[in-house]
Amino acid sequence: MQSPKRGGFTLVELLVVIAIIGTLVGLLLPAVQAARESARRSQCSNNLKQQGLAFQNHHDALQAFPNGGAGTSWWANPYNAETWGHSQWVRLLPYMEEGAMYGRLKFNAKGSTPVGFSSGWDGNAAVWQDKRIKMLICPSSSLQRNPAWNNFISSYYGIAGATPMQFGPQPTGRFQSTEGMAFNDDGAWGITSGRGMVPNYGNGTAGVSADACGPQILGINMARCTDGTSKTLLVGEMSEMVFDATGANGQDRRPSRNWGWHMGGLSGWRDWAPHTNNVTLRYPPNARVLNQQGVDDWTAWADASPANPPLTSAHPGGVMTLRVDGSVQFLGDNVDMETMTLLAIRDDRMNFSAD
Repeated sequence: MQSPKRGGFTLVELLVVIAIIGTLVGLLLPAVQAARESARRSQCSNNLKQQGLAFQNHHDALQAFPNGGAGTSWWANPYNAETWGHSQWVRLLPYMEEGAMYGRLKFNAKGSTPVGFSSGWDGNAAVWQDKRIKMLICPSSSLQRNPAWNNFISSYYGIAGATPMQFGPQPTGRFQSTEGMAFNDDGAWGITSGRGMVPNYGNGTAGVSADACGPQILGINMARCTDGTSKTLLVGEMSEMVFDATGANGQDRRPSRNWGWHMGGLSGWRDWAPHTNNVTLRYPPNARVLNQQGVDDWTAWADASPANPPLTSAHPGGVMTLRVDGSVQFLGDNVDMETMTLLAIRDDRMNFSAD
């Protein structure tokens, strides 16, 4: 007896089915990618909200925000009296569910000479080593760490202020600080400012106390945010590469990329000198300004931190930001430069639309 014939697909039918499946995948893939990016952006927004709560709780406890880096010092420079401090994230550790890490710190502990600053630049190297703070990492970022330095780097930076309009000299009139010194054009690192909510210095004199409990560990309080807490930036996202004018040659220009999320600034330098975990806004978000002043490192010292890299993000169209009142806002790439400048300065007393 002959066995019955088995039906099957012809080659043409199989190719048609494959083509249909490929078309469906092509249609669905952008939607899937968009959904994933929406979830990542939501997580980034949640990170900033958690940071906002940490700032607010720190302010409730100590009546001030932490400063951006000229607080307590861990290593004394043998060549002069300047000393390195910590970033605002260190002071916020107890308010970011990292109390155990904060409890291990030895303030003012001296480490080895920081050749390259790769490991022994302070007496707390073992505490910082390879420590990732989840709420400081944007899930969309491709720049999560620098393996050469073995430290995790933040995706978020305190706003130290902004440069004057047209990048001019010491400002007068509408951009003049009510507190005297406002901007400094250092040339090597770019233009630095202390008129934002997370400047390099504390709330005392220009110098920094060696006492870990001294007033310099604190920064600006909300009473000095005379523009209003809903109209002043506190933290901005910096989680993607900066490109040149052609859109090529992207590089990581985050100020702390060689140090990590814990690194602060130098004492006694006040408004000027490099930032590490804060930034003075000078260019629009995601601006193609690689090789411009304040974006590249000082060529005489490749490890110095630039003061003016733009806020960057993998989120299409702009960057996520946190304001002093704890609200999270999306700042578009096409934001008016004057609006961005006024958002970054806490005491310009100028009326503008913050939306």
